[in-house]
Amino acid sequence: MYFFKSILFPNNERYELSTFFYLRFLGLIYICVFLPLFFQYLGLLGENGLLPLKNFYSTAWGWKDFWQAPSVFWFSQNDSFALGLIQIGLALALLVSFGFSNPIILLVLWILQLSFVHSGQAFWGFGWENNLLEIGFLSLFMCDKGRNPKIIMILHRWVLFRLMFGAGMIKLRGDSCWIDLSCMNFHFETQPIPNPLSSLFHFLPEFILKAMVFGNHIIELVFPFFLFLGRKLVFIAGIVFLFFQLGIALTGNYAWINFLTIVMIIPCFEDRYLEKILPKFMVHYLKVRYERESTSYKNIILVVLLLFVSYKSIDPIKNLIGPKQVMNRSYDQFHFVNSYGVFGGITKKRMEIVIKGTDEEIINKNTSWKEYEVFCKPGNIFDRPCIASPYHYRLTWQIWFAAMGSYEYNPWIINMVYRLLKGEQNVLSLFSKNPFPSKPPKYIKLDHYLYKLAPFTQQQWYNRVFIKNYLAPLNLEHKGLKEYVIKKGWQ
Repeated sequence: MYFFKSILFPNNERYELSTFFYLRFLGLIYICVFLPLFFQYLGLLGENGLLPLKNFYSTAWGWKDFWQAPSVFWFSQNDSFALGLIQIGLALALLVSFGFSNPIILLVLWILQLSFVHSGQAFWGFGWENNLLEIGFLSLFMCDKGRNPKIIMILHRWVLFRLMFGAGMIKLRGDSCWIDLSCMNFHFETQPIPNPLSSLFHFLPEFILKAMVFGNHIIELVFPFFLFLGRKLVFIAGIVFLFFQLGIALTGNYAWINFLTIVMIIPCFEDRYLEKILPKFMVHYLKVRYERESTSYKNIILVVLLLFVSYKSIDPIKNLIGPKQVMNRSYDQFHFVNSYGVFGGITKKRMEIVIKGTDEEIINKNTSWKEYEVFCKPGNIFDRPCIASPYHYRLTWQIWFAAMGSYEYNPWIINMVYRLLKGEQNVLSLFSKNPFPSKPPKYIKLDHYLYKLAPFTQQQWYNRVFIKNYLAPLNLEHKGLKEYVIKKGWQ
């Protein structure tokens, strides 16, 4: 097979140019990780945030706990410490994006990402966080020009294979709409954060939507095997995956997940392809800068890495081919080799939580309620859907998940209501509209609405219908709220 032949029998494949672009794009991904934290960390995990780190680490800990969930936050949960780490992460990410990368810098970035994944609780519970950890680990072996990057590139393709094929398999085993080709009838309307083009795609003729589902199956179930079947087929797969990811990014806001996948696609392109589209002076400069040196012991390190990844891939392979495949699973605390999958189930109705407050002392049927608005979350039906990707609004994503369940399974919602009633500025910074700028409201409630994309003949972007009360009106004097806040240590 090509996979083993390309490792055991060297040929003229070169990846100096691919390495150059890979590392810089990886730096941009890390920027997308740390930059939003400047504006969101205090509201999410800060001392007065929705899920404070000080509460998460409040129990006594020992080295066993540290080993099970390694994180620099075991040593301190102060806001100033966390913000300092974010500044370090952003500074190092900028260095990598400008070409100043080495294993130490990439290791620090990987450790910071690992720390936030283990400490971020619900707000870091996304599959692409593990994905970044996996390729971030592989990147440690890419930036030394004394190493032949071919093995690293093949390992990246292995990650890309599991990502794409895992997504395809979980769809076939999940929602029946992937079998009858009707999933796209719902997807553009019910996806986490629609963008302005989502409405256009939602109202496409049904035969086009079904063709898109069929095409999705071909891309995710057939083309991943091209990654190991020959150099030209690897290139073809890379082109197909590139346009596929750009198409997904065009129709919705998926934070930096699509751009992270594009980083993994770069190893599909040998230098001979990139040379055709780059200026000659750039090609010459990069080849000199990244020219390989014959260093056998470094190649031995890569062979050991290959064996290590092969061993760690046993469980992901079992999950991929087994009858009970799960999405986005890690098998160790370092997230070296993971299982991936996305949209195994498609939400058929878009339920939204609308947060409302009032400054009236007594609640009755005539009470006037004003609505809070969260960045990029469908709320006001006349507001155009946002364009945010690759920026990651973590609260917006979690509210989308919470709307599909109840507040009992999302305890941070209770703390959100409590913080809004107190007028906590760090939490309010997560909202795009605060209807009570002068002083906090007396009561806050959460209502459940059904949202539908509006046809082009209407002036608004959405139609919505009230379904039920999600969380009854609460004030600071509410006994149950007081007791819950004290129990959680949020007071």
